[in-house]
Amino acid sequence: MINGTFTVPGDGDIDFGALLDVLLGADYHGWLVVEAEQDPAVAPSYVYAKKGYDTLRALLDERIK
Repeated sequence: MINGTFTVPGDGDIDFGALLDVLLGADYHGWLVVEAEQDPAVAPSYVYAKKGYDTLRALLDERIK
């Protein structure tokens, strides 16, 4: 596996806004789980988990005003 391949929402190339649009359009009301593994020596777990959460929360808030 290539080092640095996985990251959190807000750092990568996936359009999570479009993904949320699909889920909301399907009237989905379940859980959304994001698995993101980084080297904790380079990317502290809490910092990156919070970054991913904050990114998704902001995208969701834009859509459910």
